[in-house]
Amino acid sequence: MKILTKEDVLDYMLGCTTLSTGGGGVAPSLEAVGKMIDEVRDEGHELKLVSLDEVPNDAIVFSSCGTGGDIRPEMKGKWSAFPRQRLTRDPRHPIDRGDRIRDIILQADREWCPLNTWSDIPLPSFMDAGAERLVEIVGQEPYSNIQFEVAPGFARLLCRLAREDKPMIDANVAGLRAAPEISQNGLNLANVPCTPAVFTTLLGDLIVLEKTLCFQRMEEIVEGISTYSGGVTSGLHAVKGADLKRAAFPGPVSLTMGVGKAIRGALKTGESTIDAMLTALGPMGFKLFEGEVFDYWQEGKYSFIWGVAKIRGTGACAGHDMKIWYKNENHISWLDGKPYVTSPDGVNVIDPETGWGLANFWPAEWESGRKVAVVGVKAHERWETPMGLTIFGPQHFRFDIIHK
Repeated sequence: MKILTKEDVLDYMLGCTTLSTGGGGVAPSLEAVGKMIDEVRDEGHELKLVSLDEVPNDAIVFSSCGTGGDIRPEMKGKWSAFPRQRLTRDPRHPIDRGDRIRDIILQADREWCPLNTWSDIPLPSFMDAGAERLVEIVGQEPYSNIQFEVAPGFARLLCRLAREDKPMIDANVAGLRAAPEISQNGLNLANVPCTPAVFTTLLGDLIVLEKTLCFQRMEEIVEGISTYSGGVTSGLHAVKGADLKRAAFPGPVSLTMGVGKAIRGALKTGESTIDAMLTALGPMGFKLFEGEVFDYWQEGKYSFIWGVAKIRGTGACAGHDMKIWYKNENHISWLDGKPYVTSPDGVNVIDPETGWGLANFWPAEWESGRKVAVVGVKAHERWETPMGLTIFGPQHFRFDIIHK
């Protein structure tokens, strides 16, 4: 077990922006994360990190199986203006999630969706109801929660676990990147059951999934729920410790911290953030391109954000161009119009001046002319198997491209 410092968490948060393949959600500012950590430590809690090997075989771990992105404009007209879609990094304009949800529901009550006498308007804490119900189903408290992917949600989960005196596990189920679909999951690769699972929405729905055909079918069910819930559904499913140890990917938390630490060090000394990142990644990391943002567009549908980023080459890449297609995360790239690096390998677009990874959930970061570098990260060998490529390769996303 390792006790994490505030600097460890800040390192992770910076590192995760560079490794989350443009997805995984919106990263809060490092200042906001630092304040969050200070509050938890001032309360007397420790931020514990354990290796995957330390998880007891007979323990139960809750693994995330929710989804979040965006929906079509006509769907937003029903349940609109959700807090996730109006996030702000500006502390001068805070959002009270509870008030916002209440206003949304009461407006719908007046206009088109009358409430019943027994209707309860959910508080923000209702999202915890899923975990409470899953405990009732499996009959025991979880040892911990495992993060699905490399993503900014790490800090919030770490703080919650610390307050419950539970450790964070140095593992996830997607590998050294973020992924859009529940099926793109090491538990799927290892044939670990995806049920029982419990889902909650911001509208106060609590849904138990006892049986389903497969991980991909669970993904489709959750997409449907999210599409009619403002684009977001939170979910958890219960996994036995022994199953988790053979199915999860060990070490992404430590490695992400190492990447962030290297970048923060480079920023202090004036050295190249990209070189520092590549050194920390070792043989997994590759510089794919350098240039400036040329074009960027996005649309929301089916609880995802979809779009294309175009980068015009500069320096050693002058005269060349790169295009990236994303579904929440970056998945397919083309160099001068020819297929280049694709999922399951990671494609990360980074501002070399700040070391900060550009997020598709924050389109304002993709301003035209911004100088960027593109770093590829080789996927774990388990993703290179026939099943891994079927659920995470180009053809899964309906591109007639062979992953190389």
